[in-house]
Amino acid sequence: MPGRKSRHYRDESDPLLGAYSSSVQPSSASNVDNGVEADINHASPLKKSIRFLTSGDTPPQKKKKKRGYRVHRVSYTAKNHVQVLLRMNASAFPQVFPFVVANVFWTFCVVYLKQQGIADLTFHSSVGHSFMGLLVSFLIVSRSKISYDRFMDFRRHLAASYRACRELAQATAVYTYQTQTENAAWWRQQVCFRTILLLRVTMDALLWSSTKREAWEDEYFKFNREQDGEDIDDDGSDVSVHFFNVRKLSHGRRSMIDENFRAPVSFAHLLKQIIMEHPHYLGYKMPVNEYRDLVGFVTTFVDAFHSFRVLVFTPYPFPLVQMTRAFLFFWVYTLPMVLLKDYRVWSSVLIVVLVSFGFIGIEYVSMALDDPFGDDANDVDEHGMALLVYEDIYLTIYRTDGPAAAMSLRDRVLSRYRQGRELDCYRDDLKGHDIWEAPEWWFDTR
Repeated sequence: MPGRKSRHYRDESDPLLGAYSSSVQPSSASNVDNGVEADINHASPLKKSIRFLTSGDTPPQKKKKKRGYRVHRVSYTAKNHVQVLLRMNASAFPQVFPFVVANVFWTFCVVYLKQQGIADLTFHSSVGHSFMGLLVSFLIVSRSKISYDRFMDFRRHLAASYRACRELAQATAVYTYQTQTENAAWWRQQVCFRTILLLRVTMDALLWSSTKREAWEDEYFKFNREQDGEDIDDDGSDVSVHFFNVRKLSHGRRSMIDENFRAPVSFAHLLKQIIMEHPHYLGYKMPVNEYRDLVGFVTTFVDAFHSFRVLVFTPYPFPLVQMTRAFLFFWVYTLPMVLLKDYRVWSSVLIVVLVSFGFIGIEYVSMALDDPFGDDANDVDEHGMALLVYEDIYLTIYRTDGPAAAMSLRDRVLSRYRQGRELDCYRDDLKGHDIWEAPEWWFDTR
């Protein structure tokens, strides 16, 4: 939901995601390199005992077991009617219940006013209310159908982006695995590392757009003296002149949402550039169809990202939402005034409960489907599924260049996580030099 802090930024049970916390400081090489501590924490009790017996160290006191991050999924058995009806997790029932109680209370208020002779609020004819019911039904069903289609579009584009990253890493390894040199292994790792950063910054941008809607229009290039230093790098600051030049290139004020959704485009360009630098690292130029495939996978990812942009920046039309909500609440809360004219009190209450539950419940389902990113139970765990992609890429490097290369890549990703969210890392990159300036060897080839 907008404005809520996502679970992905508060779960400190896993060393990888725990790095998001501002209280986590970059660790030294002695307890970070090669993920030794993480491996020990997840090792079996027997292996831990053997390690400490052989090393002569004192075994640590038994602490509360910390589990690694698990991908969040909503699973249920469709054939189990009891489970489906009584389960509250990921259900719309708790959100709808207050509206039902309010309508029941309003029903008894109408009855009391009529019995006491204070006011008769019941309708003498139900024809108009019945026609309005048809209109409300059409609006509610149409809205739920459109919201469901948008939700599935989000999911399809997520699958396309994950697939593109996996295919890019595997194709890079397959096309060049016969070149077993140090430079070739570094190039493969660099392609995979940049692929992971591209996926991560995209997932961060999508999550940020959902959980930080109140900050969408904040100015991005507003100078922060504490974060950006006292002055530009000529006076000793860590902020390069490129950061200020980027601001000068803009045609107007750029908001946080504008620049955060520019980050994946910039990272995709860097990844394509690294792919085309392969002759320097491999010692030969790849066949055109092979490096075209690699660039094509990046293009596939960018296509999925631009589809995300369309869905994020083109929400369900507000006037239609407003009219649907207005007609819905007016119709639902005038229902007791119609029913009490022809039905007994308890019959009217029962109908009010069922109708309110159904119509308002469907509206809440549509609201949940409108925004699939965030912290709700029904939201997509885009970061959790991205972690699975990272692991697939590690395995690809493991098979091609060995375990040392795979662990080195994993450590580079962990180091990036310790710096904070990828959007924050992207801002740090803008303030640096590496992404703006060509490598030194490039000038020697000109």
